[in-house]
Amino acid sequence: MDRRWGRGYNAMSATMLYAAGEAKPARLFVCDAGRTMRTVDIGQGITLGRAGTGIDVDLPLNSGIVSKRHGRITKLDTGYCYSDTGSLNGTHINGILYGKDGESSSCILNDGDILRIDRKNLDRPHHEAVVMIFSTSWQDAEWQSVELREDTGNINIGRTTVAQEGIKIADPAVSKKHATFIHGVRGWSIVDHGSTNGVFVNGERIAQPRPLHAMDVVRIVNTLFIFLGDRLLYNAPAVQKNQLAIHIEERSVRNLFKKRILLENIDLSIDPGDMVLVLGGSGAGKTTFFNAVMGYEKARGKIVHDGRDIYKEYAQMKYEIGFVPQQDLLRDDDTVYHTLDNAAQMKMPADTANDARQARIDQVLEMLGLQRERDSLVKKLSGGQKKRLNIAVEFIADPSLFFLDEPDSGLDGIMAAGLMENLRVIADEGKIVMVITHAPDRVAHLFDKVIVLAKSAKTNSGHLAFYGSIDAAKKFFDTDSMEGIVKRINRPDENGDGLSDFYIEKYEKYIGESI
Repeated sequence: MDRRWGRGYNAMSATMLYAAGEAKPARLFVCDAGRTMRTVDIGQGITLGRAGTGIDVDLPLNSGIVSKRHGRITKLDTGYCYSDTGSLNGTHINGILYGKDGESSSCILNDGDILRIDRKNLDRPHHEAVVMIFSTSWQDAEWQSVELREDTGNINIGRTTVAQEGIKIADPAVSKKHATFIHGVRGWSIVDHGSTNGVFVNGERIAQPRPLHAMDVVRIVNTLFIFLGDRLLYNAPAVQKNQLAIHIEERSVRNLFKKRILLENIDLSIDPGDMVLVLGGSGAGKTTFFNAVMGYEKARGKIVHDGRDIYKEYAQMKYEIGFVPQQDLLRDDDTVYHTLDNAAQMKMPADTANDARQARIDQVLEMLGLQRERDSLVKKLSGGQKKRLNIAVEFIADPSLFFLDEPDSGLDGIMAAGLMENLRVIADEGKIVMVITHAPDRVAHLFDKVIVLAKSAKTNSGHLAFYGSIDAAKKFFDTDSMEGIVKRINRPDENGDGLSDFYIEKYEKYIGESI
């Protein structure tokens, strides 16, 4: 059996395949008799032994079944090695006993290996058993605890599970309904609902419901669960500050008492600093999507930025949103400076000092290359300069979310590239920038991600057909350009391939929607 968690997945299966991240400094997650989790950095190596014996060890463990000098982890040129140093009870690594009565005293450690100090029969765990998890792909996470009482119901685990039903893991490699901890008359067990990336108990992927014993370790993608009998410990990923989480169940309108669905089933998260291209064919709902995410037109669902619900707190949060529409809203007879000064007075907090407002105007003029045009009339500006001034008007209040609907329309390639480079600078300040553009290929290299919306021929509504990196999108749609992607999903009468439903369904499988 391959003991490394990143292996054994079917490349043709449904959900985004799990792959461990880049190797990080090695750590141990430790649960001893105190039944709380602690994290230990291994560094060049550590020694393990029983706490309170007077013997100097790097990692003292609170357990009577741990020997005074129990084992050590040593850093090698190629990784790490665990050695049992003559302990009384030995050390289990992924269920195999090392040391006393074991097949060997040493073992090379791989990411995700489970070290356990316990009885020989792990199905009858000692009440002072110790579990340690070796990790070189750990995530920034807080360990949380769920109490397991007699009246505790089943606990669902999934990507879109709500808090009342269980534990939500916002990871595209986690399926929508991934697994369930089941409370039965004989105790707790776990079942995998046919997920792509599976459920692992003590390092082994399960194929059927698995009864749980105290100190069992369950892994679902990057999240670890330690079953303690009366409690469940798990390492919830830290919430990304300023992340934008989009969950649109449906955006619809009514015409003559008949409901028409414009968008449905869109789930994704965008990190701060990401510049995101929004791509789609005619009628796919790009502008509708923008309006729903910005809160201008509410959809059924939830839009959350930095932990705050935009729909519920729109009156306060609208000042954190900048939107540059296609049409030019500038007044020709104003100067560039007066245009920005008026915008600053309207959009910046009312108690902003004049010096601070002027400094912000100068900063935005410099950032967008308009300082030389400070005293120029708007009507004297070139097309590219007007576009940048429109951006400046919305950016003056320093919004966290920035939406632009075809800001490069009417510009030649050089001007368009320069404009998009300005937006890249804004994103690099930690803002989320989302752009619809009619000529994506000339600037695609500047974007971190692409959202592809496609209009289903079956439902006549817009769906998410892809979300990911530019390169991954090209591979997914089997094309070498963004325009090639649009061709794939456009109708034949729009010079397209008519494959919108094929790619909608392919993406649903790709992220585990249809499990």
